[in-house]
Amino acid sequence: MSSDETVGRRARGRRTNVSPAEFRRFLRQVGVGTLVPGVGLISAGRKKLGWTILAVFVLLAAGAVVAVVRSGRSGLVDAGTDTDTLNLITAGLAAVAVAWLLTALVSLYLLQPRGLRGPQRLLSALVVVVVASLVVSPLSLGSRYAYTQRDLIGSVFADDDQPSLTVPDSSDEDPWAGQQRVNVLILGSDAGPGREETRTDTIMVASINTETGDTALFSLPRNLLNVPMPADTPLAEAYPDGFRGSEEDAYYWLSSMYRFVPYEFPEYFEGIPDPGAEAMKLVVGEVLGLDIHYYVLVNLRGFQYLVNALGGIDIDVPYRIPIGTKEQYGRCTEPSGWIEPGKNQHLDGYQALWFARARCGPGPVSDDYERMRRQRCVIGAITEQANPTTLLRRYQQLAQAAEKTMSTDITQARLSDFAELALKVQDAGGLRSLPFTDDIIQYHDPDYELIREFVQESLDPAATPPAEEEPTEPPAEEPTGEPAGDPTSDPTGEEEPPATEEPADPPTGEEEPPADGETPADGETPAGTETPNDADGAVNVDDVC
Repeated sequence: MSSDETVGRRARGRRTNVSPAEFRRFLRQVGVGTLVPGVGLISAGRKKLGWTILAVFVLLAAGAVVAVVRSGRSGLVDAGTDTDTLNLITAGLAAVAVAWLLTALVSLYLLQPRGLRGPQRLLSALVVVVVASLVVSPLSLGSRYAYTQRDLIGSVFADDDQPSLTVPDSSDEDPWAGQQRVNVLILGSDAGPGREETRTDTIMVASINTETGDTALFSLPRNLLNVPMPADTPLAEAYPDGFRGSEEDAYYWLSSMYRFVPYEFPEYFEGIPDPGAEAMKLVVGEVLGLDIHYYVLVNLRGFQYLVNALGGIDIDVPYRIPIGTKEQYGRCTEPSGWIEPGKNQHLDGYQALWFARARCGPGPVSDDYERMRRQRCVIGAITEQANPTTLLRRYQQLAQAAEKTMSTDITQARLSDFAELALKVQDAGGLRSLPFTDDIIQYHDPDYELIREFVQESLDPAATPPAEEEPTEPPAEEPTGEPAGDPTSDPTGEEEPPATEEPADPPTGEEEPPADGETPADGETPAGTETPNDADGAVNVDDVC
């Protein structure tokens, strides 16, 4: 009988103490047997079973390495966006983890010499737990990530057979169906507790080159008027001259069309899960002269959770921005805190939300166009700072936040194509952005042909240069008692996110009002950076943020 078999057999009869040398040898065998499945069984004399288990695990590990290497980035993206593959990965990793742990426990039982005292038994069990955790924990985490990813895909992304008026046909062989660019409408909604209706206060379009990842981001004012309706639709027949009305009536604003157009034409959007988003795709596409293929809708009240899940963002703050203000009786309420100006400021989700949404306060804060500029900076910061390491480390939090705050008509079948496209966008080196501010148009009487010319120039500088026109002047302000500097104040009395809503980490002393205790008067302009002229066309976000 070999010495290994002697160590592995349980002795009968009188108990004897285990020598220190024998105990150390036992611990080494247990540790190696736990780390390398099957080795412990071989040491305990169960050679046939041990070699079989070892061979199976080696083949599985080698197969996994070969599959990853041969798949490359594209194959890994496909695997991470296919629900069937994710189900297989979830079950496979969980099964391997369980089998590994069982093998380690059986090896411990068979290798355990006679005469172990209580502390020695406890120490040997601790060795198994510690060593097994080095292997089983990553396997369990991988299984959990795969399950979370599968759940995220099912919760956020559309079914492949979901009806739509705008989503293009495509195939696996040619996912973009010959499209040079794919256009995605990005909507930020104000839905939340206490809101009976939803308005899309943030309206952007990302136009992405499917070959290079070059991305142009267009921002439209929420209160854009006289919006043209897409031709050959009941909308154009009902409003041949556009959706016209008083600039003081928010019903006629672009942001309100999310709910009003489907309300007036329910039969046209029958069967579509989100008719408001579909209507906005049609209308915004007509405004920009683009076919809008997909949309992404983000609940801005939950936006802070996405930013917190990323660990916050670093962004340049050009001037003081109040937190917690809202319009009341024609004036802004006192802020609960401030976002201080400075380069490369780190903002948590709550602060980033107010940086992007604040519009009641002194100077440029109350300017809707300036708000649009801040929003593009936030989008740029998220795009650039969401690196693979951060996404992997915080994936669970990101997935949970996305399920609560996002919806889209990007189908599950197209998800891998968009994941590849997102990598191209990051490789392209930044976004180009063009907000349609009063440097280009007047929100109450916009020149839509001029808007389309700017769009085409941004996408193809050699195509159609914008007309040589002097930038239009914003309309003169009327004495309405509203905060100065805001040509686009909301006459409906719409409130910002509740001032009582607090971030996970309470505002620090940096957010207190000025040292003299006085809030800057309405119309007082805090010191800031010079605003670029948007009539110069689309520019890299890094150059203006």
